[in-house]
Amino acid sequence: MPRIQFTTPEGASGALELDAERMSVGRADDNQLIIADDSVSSHHGEFAFDGSSWTFTDLGSTNGTKVGGSRVENINLASGAAFQLGNVNCVFLGDGGEEAYSNQTATISTPSSGYGSAPYNGRLRTGFGPKVKQKNPGGALLTLLGVVGLLACGAAVYFANQMGVS
Repeated sequence: MPRIQFTTPEGASGALELDAERMSVGRADDNQLIIADDSVSSHHGEFAFDGSSWTFTDLGSTNGTKVGGSRVENINLASGAAFQLGNVNCVFLGDGGEEAYSNQTATISTPSSGYGSAPYNGRLRTGFGPKVKQKNPGGALLTLLGVVGLLACGAAVYFANQMGVS
């Protein structure tokens, strides 16, 4: 059975079996193949089998798909083919892929400058997860001024009533 072996930048690894003619891959739970790494898009791409060969198509992912450090949209996969999904190193193993992979060294290079040269920083993401309330350093002072202002108004009303009643 063909499969994808992957290794994340943190060193986690795994294998994903390609057991259907079309399989989506990404970080989201609704994909057939899931790689839980921040550099992999929610719906990163799709593996497809046309009856004789496998291909991979990038679906407009944020961090891209790279072969040899160059960003690509489509890959024709042969056993032992190395590529990157975001910052995750992957190797395609076709039927009998263990033998083909053991005879090849799969290396994936990262460009030294330009797009993709720096590691992905998940803290820069926006629009995902719960909203974090920004701390306002002047908030306590404004609250204090508001309370003092209310007390001053209350005192003014009190004294105005006292003057008018006597």
